[in-house]
Amino acid sequence: MIPRPVKKSASVSQYNQKRSECQADRPGPSPAVKVGIGLAVAAVGFTLATLGYAYMATHPPRKRFTRTPEEVALEFEEISFLTHDGLKISGWLLPAPVLEETRGVIVFCHGYPRNRLEMLPYAQFLHEAGFATLVFDFRSLGRSEGELCSFGHEEVADLRGALDYLDSRSDMAALPRGVFGLSLGASVAIMASAKDERVAAVVAEAPYPSLRDALNKRMSVVFGPLGSRVATPILWWAKRWLTFDPAAVSPAAVVHALAPRPLFLIQGQRDMLVNWRDAERMAKVSEESTELWLMPTAGHAQCFRKGGDEYKRRVAEFFQNNLHRE
Repeated sequence: MIPRPVKKSASVSQYNQKRSECQADRPGPSPAVKVGIGLAVAAVGFTLATLGYAYMATHPPRKRFTRTPEEVALEFEEISFLTHDGLKISGWLLPAPVLEETRGVIVFCHGYPRNRLEMLPYAQFLHEAGFATLVFDFRSLGRSEGELCSFGHEEVADLRGALDYLDSRSDMAALPRGVFGLSLGASVAIMASAKDERVAAVVAEAPYPSLRDALNKRMSVVFGPLGSRVATPILWWAKRWLTFDPAAVSPAAVVHALAPRPLFLIQGQRDMLVNWRDAERMAKVSEESTELWLMPTAGHAQCFRKGGDEYKRRVAEFFQNNLHRE
């Protein structure tokens, strides 16, 4: 026997019909409410994005090592030294060519968020010019200890730790010292050398004038005129991990203390992260002891690539002319 279909009662049908009519008549959120919800979602997203950027900037991932000086036919020694706050910093010491008298020793400071490998091509041509060279990883980068990048504030101690290490070696203690820095490393080179007279001469390519300015420029690349507004909450979040005022990190404020020691500023005029006019302003602070080289077609930290042999010659001559053995 085939079962008969069950008919819905009239009361159930009427209920469903009325329910549908009520749902159809119920008004949705007003435009103002929709705008409010959208703004709230955007605010939460913006907050999380700036928080995430601040965390990743202060805790950058470490880049892998892909080669050593041995691969470019340079002898080297694995070294490490301690900073005043107890962190172990790792690096390489490359002796000068055996057949030449060592002219001096150059300490290299890499950019953010890289490691000592970035400076190996620079160390190579200065090695060929007769210098011993020391390249190291800033704290929290490469193979050095530390979990927090401070964009120059504490990295000054890393560079001064390298100078202390050279003092401890009988084969290096008496040599005149120069410092070569790139980007973040250039800023650290200026700030550390301004307070440490063991440094006789400095080459700084693409140093930022202040940490605030550096962040504004970086955000402006992405957000245009709104860059500085985005930078403000990032700095605010960064203070959750940094124990200092980021506004206090300013090579431009201390560059005068380098004089009368020589400073060679190198700056690309197509640099989107550092304004070449800031390099001009820093050079004018101590014109008599500062040399400025502006490269019209170079971007950020790309002057070596653009300058080639002229870059090698001018940097080598700068150190040869300003590092003198007693």
